[in-house]
Amino acid sequence: MSNVSLSRFYQRWVASGPGREERVAEVARHPVSKLDLERALAVELEAGIPAPRAMRRLRNLVVASLIRRDLEGHADLAEVVDTMTGLADFAIRTHLAAIMAEMVECHGTPVGNDSGQPQEMMVLAMGKQGGGELNVSSDIDLIFVYPEDGETAATLPGQRQLSNHEFFNRLGKKLIAALSEIIEDGFTFRVDMALRPNGASGPLVASLNMVEEYLIVQGREWERYAWVKARAVTGRQADIDALDAVVRPFVYRRYLDFGVIDAIRNMHAQIRAEVNRQERLHPDRSNNVKLGRGGIREIEFLAQVFQLIRGGRDAALRDRSTRATLRLLADKELMGADTVARLLDSYTFLRNLEHRLQYLDDAQTHTLPARQEDRQAVARMMGMPDVATLLERLDEHRVFVAAQFDAIFSDKSEGDGSEPAAEPLDMESLEAVEARLAALGFDDPAHA
Repeated sequence: MSNVSLSRFYQRWVASGPGREERVAEVARHPVSKLDLERALAVELEAGIPAPRAMRRLRNLVVASLIRRDLEGHADLAEVVDTMTGLADFAIRTHLAAIMAEMVECHGTPVGNDSGQPQEMMVLAMGKQGGGELNVSSDIDLIFVYPEDGETAATLPGQRQLSNHEFFNRLGKKLIAALSEIIEDGFTFRVDMALRPNGASGPLVASLNMVEEYLIVQGREWERYAWVKARAVTGRQADIDALDAVVRPFVYRRYLDFGVIDAIRNMHAQIRAEVNRQERLHPDRSNNVKLGRGGIREIEFLAQVFQLIRGGRDAALRDRSTRATLRLLADKELMGADTVARLLDSYTFLRNLEHRLQYLDDAQTHTLPARQEDRQAVARMMGMPDVATLLERLDEHRVFVAAQFDAIFSDKSEGDGSEPAAEPLDMESLEAVEARLAALGFDDPAHA
């Protein structure tokens, strides 16, 4: 039996429509990252498929093709994450352009009070999409920013003038719906907006001035970590540059910022406390390869602590990719070359395992399944003869990653630091706490 057949999502999708398996086989002959997404979407549209369904069908074609190439040994981790990031960027730009055109027709073009220039919304990709390392079954973390307050120029009969804030607020809501509403062909991407200024209690969209004021007055240490990955998917370059000039001094300090070690140590302690809580409440959430000890998040912390400490003085350390940053740390002799090589090997193993967990049912999961049959399927997809071998290899990687993490982050004044105590949270609103958990990597923190 082929490993591809172990993916229930793959089997369901190729069987649900005529010609799908042949189309996947055709796409999978070449790196999926090279697929002409615009042309592939046009094929669906030319068949009379409405745009929201067409985008979802394209998404499923891409995921199915990646599963086939990956499990047949033709795609590496770079191809998988590059393809998914490119698909998310494409879906955002395509939907935003169509919705923007519809809204301008109804309300006129938004114009800035100060510049008198037409305004465009910047959609910021955060997290793994921002870093170009998106999962196959992941939500996307977004922030919406518009350059200036003002109002629309309603110049045609029937156009209803709106403030820029209201215009972009409606635009953002429509974009989220276009990406995430579940219809006949599923969804394109789940959207999480928890990282925006003030989290769920804040407005959906923010002006550039509001973002600047928020970061200066209220920006917290954990938000510096989140904003490292921020990347503009849409918007005019001049506006993107202006936003970067606001964000850069907040994330990267001009001095060597060793205080960030304490901040990340506390963030990690909060992760451990939350993982432990979830495992007590939901034993099926144990063995979390993303957030558990020695998992993906600890490798990301290892890379980002050097960025936050030294990035203010060394612009080369501001790369958004975890893999690229680790390689750069070796090049700059900030971390041993052998250690980086092993961390990259562990990162690849853990991310590949994470993808195979998601290949089973196209579910946003990071934990080993409870059913033994599913664990055996995951082991086979990982090229292991049995579950015991998979768990042994997993433990080897986790032990190494945890040791490297402790070497930097353990608090020598409090024992070995293997399980640091989380500092009490300040008196934040529930929404702010949920935003922090989202930044730390928890899915649907409101229901954690």
